[in-house]
Amino acid sequence: MEAENSPVLNHNSQGIYRFSNWKKEGDGLLIAAQALRQQWLLNKEEVRRIITDQAPRSPEVFTKDLALARSSMLLLGYAAEMYLKGGLVKLYRYCPEQLVGRELRMYSHHYQRLAKRLQIPITENQFDQLSELEKSVVDEARYPVTPTVDVDFFQKVNSITRRNHGQSNFESLVEVVEAIRDFVARIDSDSGNSASFFSRSMSWGYFIARFGGHLVPSIVYRCPGKMSMAELRKAVETEVTLPGGWEQYEVYEDLGCGGKRKCELRF
Repeated sequence: MEAENSPVLNHNSQGIYRFSNWKKEGDGLLIAAQALRQQWLLNKEEVRRIITDQAPRSPEVFTKDLALARSSMLLLGYAAEMYLKGGLVKLYRYCPEQLVGRELRMYSHHYQRLAKRLQIPITENQFDQLSELEKSVVDEARYPVTPTVDVDFFQKVNSITRRNHGQSNFESLVEVVEAIRDFVARIDSDSGNSASFFSRSMSWGYFIARFGGHLVPSIVYRCPGKMSMAELRKAVETEVTLPGGWEQYEVYEDLGCGGKRKCELRF
């Protein structure tokens, strides 16, 4: 069976299957984003001097003004992605690495979806700000502006520029990224909210149940044949005593093979 042949994500896993690697990347990107922003602030003073004093214009100064603002937003968005995907790796502890790899790719740059999956405790406004970081990484901070029929092109350019250049906006987004970083770091690492795991290989497939660790109780299972929720519940509760009771758990099914493998909410 494919699930049995795939290595299981655990403390010996490496690369993308190891939380510390995602955190290291996120920390580096966050530092780089803030460093670029400081360079942008210094360059902005030069831009103001040129405009105020009508000093000789240097095209490089104005190019840097745009490039540093966009790049700092882009790196900040990537930092958020590293922390969110590190959280996903923690969520899928003891699941097949192949499944986890597919989930990491499927979530791509969908930061709001990742935050929902992890149920990160941020405010509604901060959650909406994740959409701004998504746009930066997917389009606005990476490529020339895409014209659309419903919005005036120059209005769109100005709107994106204002977002990229708004220092208070950038600082607010940094707070969102730091909140995500701090929450993900607490997952399975808080003695006051310890995590419990129950992993079983069965004749019909496997299941992994997790409880605590600052994440919603969940069960991931795989069964090549059809299995009702009642049948799954009986099979699980015959093997383990679930903390909190069955009704508290979100149930996800490991479906498909290879490039079509995915984890789908069942209950």
